[in-house]
Amino acid sequence: MKKSIALLCAVLLFGGISCKKDAPEQQDESSLTKKYAKYRVAVKKDPELTTFAALLEKAEDVNLIQELEVVDKTGKKNILAKVRLTDGSEGFVELRHLANQVIVFLEDTPVFARPTLGSKMHCKIPKGTIAFVVGEQANWVKIYAGKIGDTWVTEQWVQGGYQSNYSTDQNLILLARSYEQAVEQLSSTKENERKDGYQKLVEISQGDNDLFATLAKNKLESFEAQQPNQLKTAQPETD
Repeated sequence: MKKSIALLCAVLLFGGISCKKDAPEQQDESSLTKKYAKYRVAVKKDPELTTFAALLEKAEDVNLIQELEVVDKTGKKNILAKVRLTDGSEGFVELRHLANQVIVFLEDTPVFARPTLGSKMHCKIPKGTIAFVVGEQANWVKIYAGKIGDTWVTEQWVQGGYQSNYSTDQNLILLARSYEQAVEQLSSTKENERKDGYQKLVEISQGDNDLFATLAKNKLESFEAQQPNQLKTAQPETD
C-alpha cells in the first residue's frame, strides 16, 4: 500500500501536482476534517479541474481527505482539496473556497482589520448574517462574510470566545440560510420566485425564533411598503 501511495504522488508530481498531505491508509468519517463551502462552488472529478462532479451550496459541509499543491504552466502554485461529499462521492475543489466553520451573528458586530480593538474598524456585520471562520488567533476569529453593503469582508477579524456575538448552532445556521434564500428570491425578476420567497418569509416571521421572526417581519413590511399591490395572497397572519 505504501508503495502505491508513493507511486501515486510521483505520477501527480510529474503532471504538475504534488501531494501536500498524505491521506491515511484507512479513513473513517470521524477522522476527517470537516470543511464548509463559503459560497456556491463546483466540485470537479479530476485534480486538473476539467470535469464537473457536483455543485456545493453555500455552507454545505464536506470532509477533507487530502490537500494537493498544483503548479500551473506559469509556475503559479495553488492548493487543491480532495473532498468527500455527504453522499460518499469524491472530487476536487480549490481550498480557498472552503472554510473551517460556519457561524451566524446574533448581534450587530464590529469587524476589525486586525485582531485588536486598536485596529481600524472595517465595517459592522448585521445580526442574522452567515459568515465563515477561515482563521483564529487567541480569542479572535478571521472571517469571510462576502459583501456587506458596499464592503467586502474576506479576511477580517471579530472577537470570539466568551465575548462572542455569534453562534455555531446548526439549526440556527439552517434558519439563517433559509432566511437568506428567501430574501434573495424576493428580489428576483421572476414572479414565482418572488412568491416563494415571500411565503418563506411569512413562515419564518411566524416561527419561534425571535431574531429571525423579527428580521422576516421587517423585510416583509419593507417589501409591502415598496410594492403594496404585490403578493397579497401570501401575507402573514395577524393577531
